[in-house]
Amino acid sequence: MAHRSDSDLVLAALAGGDDASSARDEIIHRYHKKVYAFLHQLTGRKEDAEDLTQESLLLALRKLHTFKTGRDLLPWLFTIARRSAISQWRKNKPTNQLFDADHPTAESAKPHDAVALWTLAKSKLKRDEFTALWMHYQEDLPIKDVAKVLRKTATHTKVILYRARKHLGKELALTPDAWLPGQAPNLTSP
Repeated sequence: MAHRSDSDLVLAALAGGDDASSARDEIIHRYHKKVYAFLHQLTGRKEDAEDLTQESLLLALRKLHTFKTGRDLLPWLFTIARRSAISQWRKNKPTNQLFDADHPTAESAKPHDAVALWTLAKSKLKRDEFTALWMHYQEDLPIKDVAKVLRKTATHTKVILYRARKHLGKELALTPDAWLPGQAPNLTSP
């Protein structure tokens, strides 16, 4: 089967019939890992990320009729996931936990490399700063899509990213053990 666009999948899922179920399954299959990784990064806990991923994707499927075809589905899904996480934070008043051992970034990172940087970022940055950094640098979303998820203008999102990089750079200078000796992180603007 040829790779279908997000818009084609949404239209097929909304049309009903035999193809609707397979279109919904394909949406979930295509974006489950990215939504989970995003939520795991936000919550820091595997169990919370799993629950929120399922909740977010089910909500997205129920709200597919609100999706504007012709756009990318991932930023829309991140928006739903972020709102679900915020709702959970408001209900549970979360604790600041470090990432658990099966953190998604840990799979490809060296011990004091990306995991240490993201851990430091999560503990020191404001929620919007951390979210913007994660979506732009880890998920490779363009600034305009990050802005949509954060419900900010593109210019405001650039300012948030600039401030986050600046703040994180200062924190890295204060905590040399958070980065590999002799290496400086690349915190240049996009």
